[in-house]
Amino acid sequence: MANTINLSMVDRVTNDKIKLMILFLVHLQFWGCSYLQTITYPNPILIEDNEHVYIRYQFNEIRIIGSVDAGNYNPQAYIFAVFHRADLDAPIIQKMFLPGDTLEFMVAENHLNAAPKGNVAVLKAIGDDFQQEEISFSYDDKGVIILPQFILHKVPYYYENQFIQLSGEFTDSSRTDSGGVGLSGFVEGLHLAKTPKRGEERNTSSAIDSGNMTAIPQLKNMKAFIFSSPDEAELYIDGQLRGETPIGILNLSIGDHSFKLLKEGYAPLEKILDIQPAKKVNIEFRLNRLNVLHFTTKEERLKFVLDDEHEWWDKSIKLNVESGNHVLKVYKRGKIVDEQDLIIDWNEKLEYFLPVTVAAVTDST
Repeated sequence: MANTINLSMVDRVTNDKIKLMILFLVHLQFWGCSYLQTITYPNPILIEDNEHVYIRYQFNEIRIIGSVDAGNYNPQAYIFAVFHRADLDAPIIQKMFLPGDTLEFMVAENHLNAAPKGNVAVLKAIGDDFQQEEISFSYDDKGVIILPQFILHKVPYYYENQFIQLSGEFTDSSRTDSGGVGLSGFVEGLHLAKTPKRGEERNTSSAIDSGNMTAIPQLKNMKAFIFSSPDEAELYIDGQLRGETPIGILNLSIGDHSFKLLKEGYAPLEKILDIQPAKKVNIEFRLNRLNVLHFTTKEERLKFVLDDEHEWWDKSIKLNVESGNHVLKVYKRGKIVDEQDLIIDWNEKLEYFLPVTVAAVTDST
């Protein structure tokens, strides 16, 4: 009697397990995501032109100090400006001072010209017909540059290198950082807000001065601090694993480096960056999520192409897609019949239907 009861209980448990398995398979079939039927596209679908990296350089600041011997003259104000000798169409910095003020600027060292006498300080006295005064000076990495004294002259005195004419219409101006744009100001009516040269463009020659146009010392290595959003991504520099972000690299060499970041659930990120000399550099990478897109359709004989590169004919497929904007194109018999912009930002299910008007045409053909 006991054996009969035990066998009955075993049969009941077995039957319950079979019922649960059947319900599970029916559930998967109902939602169209059966792992027995749905294949996975072999490669992740990435966005090539996403902006992934932000670079911020930090530089030492140089103090430039000037003074004026006014002689017997009484000007109302002074315009004091600093230029590259090889780039005289826009000042590095300029400001208006009153008599008795200390002529003083703070300038990021990367804005100065490293060539001997490669920079020009210009003083224009306001209030009478004063001659513009100019002093050439060299870069000094000690942090302070004290200029020779400016001596005022009337217009009949012509300075040897009279090549900059500041107009009366003027406001203070400076280049704010390594890639900044000059603020308002005028040179003979021409606006001074021009984009300064940077990177390779800064290392150019001219008829005036063939020297190097950057005053950053010729460093071989520098400090780099590397961040990612989200953090804890594996960081490879030039193929070598350096650790997980955030991380500090104290001896990163100047020049080109390949950066690669990997994190589970996110699109891999690879960039080649030209590291410029500076006091230090902060590099921040933004990783995009890699989403699972369950794509299904009941339409027949269609070819699907995502971002003009990834194609499939399957009616049910899983794709690993980077967050962002993507373009889906649909073809039938070699002709495009539909095109849609997709915004993928999470794991989701997408069931595709041909537009009614398109479906009617394709059915008729």
